[in-house]
Amino acid sequence: MNRYETFIIFEADLAEEDRKTILDRVGSLVSDSGGTTILFDEWGTRKLAYPIRKKNQGYYVRMDYCGRGKAVEAIERILRQDTRILRFMTVRMATDADPEALLAEMAPSAQESAPEEPAGESTEEAAKETAGEAAGEASGETAGDTAGEAREAPASDAAAETETAEEPQSAGKE
Repeated sequence: MNRYETFIIFEADLAEEDRKTILDRVGSLVSDSGGTTILFDEWGTRKLAYPIRKKNQGYYVRMDYCGRGKAVEAIERILRQDTRILRFMTVRMATDADPEALLAEMAPSAQESAPEEPAGESTEEAAKETAGEAAGEASGETAGDTAGEAREAPASDAAAETETAEEPQSAGKE
């Protein structure tokens, strides 16, 4: 079996149900011919590099699958006949591909893309922040008061530095 990748550009204003119908039909063609669909990657609406049929935007979908040449011919025939599809292109990625190995390879990458956060840590941190804010409000301090005090301290330090810097200059001129 060969591994193929088909890019499909739909009209941007096409309803989602219509897109799903076409993609389901294409996916069933792959499975009917003995192939395996690996991935449907929907990129969404994007600006076209140049107008196609007076359209400036299209909805991009990338389909990754393993199958035989007859499946590709059937898919391209369907895509060519549908006027709601602006462009499509099929590329053979590899020969003698193993669909089970590709599916196993894709499964861990999907888990890595969604980072897992332990629920206990984020809840505890939020509780500590809320408790700290409550303690500040109880003592009468607000975030603005604390920031204002912090701003004043460096200003007085800077004034002290300029005074010390001016003394040697004035001493040298006299």
